[in-house]
Amino acid sequence: MDSEKLTSALNGVIHRLVLLAAEDAQLRTELRALAEAVLEITGISDQQAAAEAAVQEPPAVEVAGELVSLTEEPVAETTALQEAEPFVPLAEVLQKLTLGQPRPAVEPAPVSYPSHWLKSTTADLSVIEARCRLKAEGARWAATRRRLIMKHASFSTEIDPRDRAIISKAKAVPDCFLWMCHPSGPSPSDPKSLEDVAGCFDAVADILLVVKQIEGDPDLHRVEFEHSLDLLAEAQCVLRASIDIIHGPTDTDQMQVFNWLKATASERQIFIQRYMRIDDPVDPSQFADLESRIEALDTKVQEIRGRDKQRKKLMGKVRHKTASISGDSDGAQEQWRSLIPIVEELVSDGLPPSNPELRDLLVPVIDSLPEDLDVPAGFQLVLREIDQFMATYPPPETKPVAPPTQQVQDVAKLLKNKSLVMIGGDRRGGAYQAIKDAFGLKELIWIETREHQSIDGFETYVARPDVAAVLLAIRWASHSYGEVREFCDQHGKPLVRLPGGYGLNQVAAQIMGQCSGRLAGT
Repeated sequence: MDSEKLTSALNGVIHRLVLLAAEDAQLRTELRALAEAVLEITGISDQQAAAEAAVQEPPAVEVAGELVSLTEEPVAETTALQEAEPFVPLAEVLQKLTLGQPRPAVEPAPVSYPSHWLKSTTADLSVIEARCRLKAEGARWAATRRRLIMKHASFSTEIDPRDRAIISKAKAVPDCFLWMCHPSGPSPSDPKSLEDVAGCFDAVADILLVVKQIEGDPDLHRVEFEHSLDLLAEAQCVLRASIDIIHGPTDTDQMQVFNWLKATASERQIFIQRYMRIDDPVDPSQFADLESRIEALDTKVQEIRGRDKQRKKLMGKVRHKTASISGDSDGAQEQWRSLIPIVEELVSDGLPPSNPELRDLLVPVIDSLPEDLDVPAGFQLVLREIDQFMATYPPPETKPVAPPTQQVQDVAKLLKNKSLVMIGGDRRGGAYQAIKDAFGLKELIWIETREHQSIDGFETYVARPDVAAVLLAIRWASHSYGEVREFCDQHGKPLVRLPGGYGLNQVAAQIMGQCSGRLAGT
């Protein structure tokens, strides 16, 4: 090969090295190490290089018939030299040669990232998860590829087809760059470090899947959502540390996850305790323990999601049953027999008895609950919550105009200008006013009861001369029928048991059925 061809080939190699070094920090480090090694081989020290760079002693010249060295002070008597410009040694004029020597440290330029890295939204999580899955596959293939090359495997049959396959997968995912499979990618001595990177990418993808499952309704699963953010912060930190170990580049997905965490924590006022600062590192070799904690959270979330699915199914049954009760009064008892166990199952499975959705379905039909049905403990809690809600719920501003039933008119004749005592539950404004006005009462004394409340104060109201009867709401009263019955017998007042609700027609029917004769005789 002649010198021109050699020069052209070297220029091509040098140009290629310059391009690669501009993008690859590891290559720049290795070239610098090569230059230092060359210096060591040639045995040129810094002092020797400086000495060789200095100019040799200049020869003496003849001035006024005498030999004078250019480095010596000029003779005082020499007028020509006194009038000349000040002398500067040539060694100071020439720049010191630094070829092959390490360059002085230069302050690195600030790093800038693409704007889309810094604006990660919830919609990006699915794409980030897909890229992390593929990068995990790419890192494992990079480790396997390195082992195959070390074993001198056939490139055309064992390596190239798989190279093409994974590149094809990357092209199908938006903005997916498999840097670990690129020729300029890191080449660690131990392929296992690439497998650790793959495990860290998998960890990020796994916790992203959990976050997506509960992110749509974080208030319902507040504790699990905050836990998932903590694990995601740890996973992205582990990923960054594992990439640093192999001298890999800044990963776009790790950066996007980090910025999404910052934005989400700020927006929802959630404090992420660790792994969001550069001075809070994590050991990447512990990603297996991280994976086990992610799996435990995923299992818990799946259980919650399964319970929510079952709850929605049961709520649908409640909605169907209550609609049947309101539309078919004749078959109400059978509908209640199947509805009560459904409500009991909901409460036993963790649904609060005060759940607004359940309450809104039951309130319109609760007064039709048959008296003779056994009410289990969970359903009883729901009834109490409904009663308390109705006591605080404001009555409608306009009442529907409807003529009173015959029983209401008959009770009004018996109780006009008299008083009634109502024991049990919470005083409902609408029911209170409706009963008082429809029966023409002087006063309706509604005694609200609570658990373990003493009944000693009840007797004063029962004994009042204007009280014609005592109503006991047995479904909501905290005291037994016998305890109240004693006061009524002592003062000769009839006791009316209200097994259902406070509906006007129901109350009138129970009064007429249980004590109309005594009231008429009085």
